[in-house]
Parts: sequence; structure tokens; C-alpha cells
Amino acid sequence: MSGERVTDRDRCMHFVTRKKRYCRMTVRAGKRYCGEHQRDVNDPDVDQRMKCPLDPTHTCYQSKLAKHLTVCNAKRRMDARPAFIVEGVNLDEEGMVAPAHVPLSRLDESVVAAVIKKIHSAYEKLPEFSQAILQHDVLKDRLSDKTYGNRVRKHLLQNSSLLGHLEQAGLVQDDTCFIEFGAGKAQLTYWLGQIIKSKSNSCVLLVDRSSHRHKNDNKLKREESNLAIKRVRADIADLQLNQITEIQSVKHKVGIAKHLCGTATDLAIRCLVKSMTNEPYVDVCGLVIAFCCHHRCEYSSYVGREYLLQCGFTVNEFPILCSIVSWATCGPRTKSDAKLQPNKTTNSQQPCEEDNIIQSSKLSEHELIGRKAKTLLNWGRLVYLRSIGFEVQLFYYTSTDVSLENMCIVATRKHSI
Repeated sequence: MSGERVTDRDRCMHFVTRKKRYCRMTVRAGKRYCGEHQRDVNDPDVDQRMKCPLDPTHTCYQSKLAKHLTVCNAKRRMDARPAFIVEGVNLDEEGMVAPAHVPLSRLDESVVAAVIKKIHSAYEKLPEFSQAILQHDVLKDRLSDKTYGNRVRKHLLQNSSLLGHLEQAGLVQDDTCFIEFGAGKAQLTYWLGQIIKSKSNSCVLLVDRSSHRHKNDNKLKREESNLAIKRVRADIADLQLNQITEIQSVKHKVGIAKHLCGTATDLAIRCLVKSMTNEPYVDVCGLVIAFCCHHRCEYSSYVGREYLLQCGFTVNEFPILCSIVSWATCGPRTKSDAKLQPNKTTNSQQPCEEDNIIQSSKLSEHELIGRKAKTLLNWGRLVYLRSIGFEVQLFYYTSTDVSLENMCIVATRKHSI
């Protein structure tokens, strides 16, 4: 139809419910539906389209399935899969799965109240958490530049504090590979590179399941040609660290991550721990991880299950606990929203007045419950790491006016398991 005006009669007649409009793809002469939506037509004389068995994100004609499977890009990706990608290698072998997340508004309030009671009870047994906001010299000049907007400055402040804790924990040393999980555009790694460029036999491994443009590791490669940098595109659930040949010659391994979402945090911990117990053994001497998105935790991968069971939480209550954590940033969502909503004068962006979050009068009751729930999930990770020989600290690495996800974990290990 090149050069001709496309009319409504030339467009697909499939109504896209999600977008509340008809599909805008053009159709072949005499057809009413585009190739993608032809599968929705229950006409036995029409060659139906079906989801590709190798990759359900795209479709093909049923009559051409055999040929499609020989040329599908998904097959090529599977055939070219490197040795360090093993599907589900870091998932729980026991396959423990909790019920699916259900909105709190659909649950009986007595059920939610019972979980809240357990949250209060378990939190009372925890120590007070200090606020340890550090600033690394590598970012000193950048932070003193007042021309940066608040959004950029917030990331610089977080990176500066995390790098400060990395160095304070003694994890910045020679002969070390730093592994950034959920690397994204590698902003944290870029500044780390400025620190370790003088260290001998050091390298960086970046892990992310997506492909990104304008990555900072490319910029770092141009600036520091002697620093070995490798990026792998992989789901952390499938990553086998000890099979990556490029990092095997480096003695120490350190895991780092900034705002690693929910289940990805637990998978990263599992990935590091498994690499320490499978040949060739990896010497993981520590990790620094800033948490994020606790509502996306999954029971099958969460490493602190034993701790939660000791606190009285059942498997069925785990999704409820994960839903309640959203109160810390988004407010409550239950049948009694009108009763539970924070006072309109409450400013959840303000930092805590004291180190312990419970002492802050600036947070509503339900925000505090959400923060308690987050802290319990974080403490479960601490308990797990301690149980396998790590020395672990949990604290606020930045203030809540910089990020509401302001807690991080620092773990170090001096002896091999």
C-alpha cells in the first residue's frame, strides 16, 4: 500500500481490549485481520496463527510451524547459549512455592491484621539500625557541582555511600573481580572503575538480563583500557559464576548491586553462594547490596524462609507480607482504605528524625508497618548469610529524602566455606 492512503477498511478489525481501540496494523487484500490477530478468528478455513513453542512472545502460522522452528531466532539463541547459562541453576531445588499475590483489598481484614500483629512482634526483637551515610572521595568533586539536578544528585549520593561502605569493609583490594548484578547502565560500576583502576589483576563483571544503550561500561573501557570489563546478558536465576572462564584467574569475588529488585536480590545471593560450593570453587569474600522492591520477592527464591518460619509466618502469609511492604512507599490498599490512609499532612519523603524508624513522628502508622515488614525481609537475608559464615551488617546507607529504599547489607567472609 506504499504511496496510497490507508483507510479504516485496510486496518485490522481486532479490538485491543487493553488499549480500548482497534489494532492499527494493515491487512492483506480481502482479509479482515492482520497476521498477528488472525489466530483469534475461529474459521476452520483460515490458517490459524499460534504462539511459537520456543518463544511465546511471537506467533507463526500453524501450517508453517515446522519450517519456522528451523529458523526461529529463539532456537539460535538457545543453540548459542554459553556454558555459564544453565536454566534455573539458582532456583530452589525443593521448588517451594507460596500462593500467588492477592490484593489486600480482597482479603478478610482479620487475616491482614493477624500478619500485622506478627510483624510487630518480630520487629520488636530486632536491634536498632544505625544510619551510616558515607561519601567516597572519587565522587567528591561531582557532588560539589551544584549544576546537577536532584534526580542525578540522588544517584550520585547513593553510589558514593555504597562505594564508601565497599571500601570501609575492606573489599577493595588487588586480585578481585567485582560482579554487579542488575547492572543496567552501569553507573555504579563506572565510579567503582575509577577506584580500582590502580589495583592489580582486578576486573568487573556486569550481569543484566536486558540490553541497554549508552552503557557506562563502554565509557569506562575507553577511559581505562587496562581494566578488564565483561558484560553478560543473563537472568540471575540461570547464571553459573564458576563457569565464566574470564574471571576464574582472579582470586577474590565481590558482589555489588544498587536497588536490585525483590527476587533478584535473593537470586544474586544464591548465585554467589552456589559458586562457593561447586567446582571450580569461587572465593566470594563479600557483597554490598542496596535493596529495592520487596513486594516482588518470591517465596521460592527468598533466602530467609527459615527465619520467617521461626517468627511464626506461614507459607501462605508470605504474599501478604510482601503486599504490606508497599505501604512504606505507596500507602495501604485494603478494604478500609478510607480509615487506613495516612494523614494528608504526612510527608513520607522526609528523613527519619532518629536512627530507628519507629521513632519518627513524620511517618504514618501504616508507613511504619510497611517499613517494619521490609526490615524483616532484609533481616531474614542477614540471618541466612550469617548461617553460612559471613559477618553481616544491615543499616541505612542514605536518607529517605534521597531514596525511600535506603537500606543496604554489607557482608564479608575471611575464610572459605
